[in-house]
Amino acid sequence: MAFLARVNPRYFAAIHQCAAKGDGRYYLNAVHIERHAAGGVVIVATNGHFMGAIHDPEGWIHPDQKSVLIGTVSKRLLSACLARKGSDDMPPANLWIADKCSVVSSLVEVDQEPELFADYSHLTERTELVDGRFPNWRRVMPCTSKPLENKMPCLNGEYLEAFNKIGMMLSGQKRFGGGGIHLEASQDDASVVVRFGSQDLVNKFLGVVMPMRSEKIETILPAWAMSEAEAERKKEAESPKAA
Repeated sequence: MAFLARVNPRYFAAIHQCAAKGDGRYYLNAVHIERHAAGGVVIVATNGHFMGAIHDPEGWIHPDQKSVLIGTVSKRLLSACLARKGSDDMPPANLWIADKCSVVSSLVEVDQEPELFADYSHLTERTELVDGRFPNWRRVMPCTSKPLENKMPCLNGEYLEAFNKIGMMLSGQKRFGGGGIHLEASQDDASVVVRFGSQDLVNKFLGVVMPMRSEKIETILPAWAMSEAEAERKKEAESPKAA
């Protein structure tokens, strides 16, 4: 049995949250792994309405493969990917993916493929590759951001999660996806106002979040997600002009 890809298990489990569940478009239920020109791989998943992608610089894909699509995976596998440590008291280091199964391994060394049931193999689980074409996710990637005097400041994700729970409580819905959460920063970026977009709550609820410090984000996309042409233009713009 030959392995076709290797990725960071935590990255895989996180991006899997964006995959569709039981969608008739079977390729949307899968996690897409593709080679990146700058090295490593990109892990992508989408349900058609939102998407998650991450560059795994240490990831690997078999030379014969441009990409692989991993179909629906079990909760056990996702749990093993996120566990702090396995039965050998070591944290998971790599998720190895083959045609019919996947292995969560604590073995850091990647010069040899893992054994399916070794002590360092936290879980060997049946998975299957999807024979299909994943959407060209770069087609929906913007190149530039809308010019604004004040860009949206950085927010604490825990607070946004709390507002999502409040929305579910107020609406009586198990999922608060329909109304959506509207965010608008004050003129001086000192606070961000939170409103719910649903008809029943739009003029009833009000929330305020204080921004947090963060690294300055210069471009709308990270470099690995840009097209080659856009990345080249960015590089030329940043390089000092010849005298």
